[in-house]
Amino acid sequence: MKEDKVLNAIINILEQDLKNLSSLLPSEGPAFLKEHIEPKVEEALNAAGFVSQSKYNALKNIATKLEARIDELEKKL
Repeated sequence: MKEDKVLNAIINILEQDLKNLSSLLPSEGPAFLKEHIEPKVEEALNAAGFVSQSKYNALKNIATKLEARIDELEKKL
């Protein structure tokens, strides 16, 4: 599962569970979660080996370009 989807799922679960505790949370609710919890969840997901879709696409693009360069160099040999 992609990091973005996992992160959104975790945040949605937290929001649902915390609705019952709304009196204990700051009035900003979801904004509070996004600002204070999301960075920690992202850090944990990165440590577990998950990467965001944008990072994956960037790395895939670099790998494709490198493969093309290697093919060109092999043709010259």
